[in-house]
Amino acid sequence: MNFINRAKSVIQAGFSYIGATNSSSKTKKNATVSGQETYIVYFAPASTSGYNVCSHSTPECRRGCLATSGRAGMELNAKEKITRIEQARIKKTRLFYEHPEFFMAWMIEEIKAKQALAEKKNMGFSVRLNGTSDIDWQNVKVNGQSIFEIFPDITFYDYTKNPNKFIGKPDNYHLTLSYTGRNWKACEAVLKQGVNVAVVFDVKNETEIPAKFRGYNVINGDITDYRVDDAKGIIVGLKWKHIADKEAEAEVLNSCFVVKPEVEVTNVQAWNVAMALNELV
Repeated sequence: MNFINRAKSVIQAGFSYIGATNSSSKTKKNATVSGQETYIVYFAPASTSGYNVCSHSTPECRRGCLATSGRAGMELNAKEKITRIEQARIKKTRLFYEHPEFFMAWMIEEIKAKQALAEKKNMGFSVRLNGTSDIDWQNVKVNGQSIFEIFPDITFYDYTKNPNKFIGKPDNYHLTLSYTGRNWKACEAVLKQGVNVAVVFDVKNETEIPAKFRGYNVINGDITDYRVDDAKGIIVGLKWKHIADKEAEAEVLNSCFVVKPEVEVTNVQAWNVAMALNELV
């Protein structure tokens, strides 16, 4: 496949675009709260396309992936048992792996167009390449350059479960490490370095997100998705987002991945008691 222009790419690829701005509630909040037009890319998560885009995923996050939340959870295809949005994401993911030069040329042109549009609207512009994936974009090259080098004036940001992505991270790439319920040691290590950690809480309303988690200050990460302006060395609290598969949701809500604030308080109290007893010995 040879990239000619964006219009012809739609016909060749069988889907409408690589990424988009203001295409979800999270990026709309970026515009209204953070003054950012955010271009975001959604792949088919984990290995659902036949290619693994989430190298450090856990059983819980695969089971409860947000690929089936929001718009993606609507308009299910009765025959395929997957959404039409997910079908397009599978095509997009396979295009990335099977025709990377075509994919990257198309995405680069989209980013240029969206950046120009944001400038006309006097808005800031940012890019989140891993909406439902955890690809290490530092290793994806176009003529020897990463996407961060191609667009040095653009701020990129992502959530990641891969601590290795912080090594040699470009200055224009902001990363927030995601807590899995299994990686607190890695989380604490980056927190001490001023990096933030995202934690999902089982709360009904954003106002119920706790003020502290394991001794660290917690901010409401659902006010905006734009993580670049966050304070450093804090917890980004996120409310659990409902998914279409209610059986999977019940399992994940009872797993180590989603934190129940009242249980966490009990655990912290128990830890404090244990420490006090050790001091007495």
